[in-house]
Amino acid sequence: MAWVFTDEMRFYLHDNETLLDGMIRTHHKDARFECRQGYCGSCRMRLKSATGSVRHTLSPLVMLDDDEVLACCCVSNGTLFVGYDKGVDIMDKKRDSGLWLN
Repeated sequence: MAWVFTDEMRFYLHDNETLLDGMIRTHHKDARFECRQGYCGSCRMRLKSATGSVRHTLSPLVMLDDDEVLACCCVSNGTLFVGYDKGVDIMDKKRDSGLWLN
């Protein structure tokens, strides 16, 4: 079991529960996602700090900074402090990374 602290609340993750599934289960208002498979980057979150291990259950197909995780496939056995970048629109990140489709 892992503890998660977001900008909205704190909650725990069940064993092998992804960060996104935990956010949906706890009714986060700002849970962002689209594909849930690790390739769109909509669920990208800033990992502010962590104890224990943090890993992705699927290999992300988007480019991530060292302090970013994809909530849809991120699991942990420690404590996570995560949040969304304020003022950064996911569509801007997609456009900048070449994922923007016309």
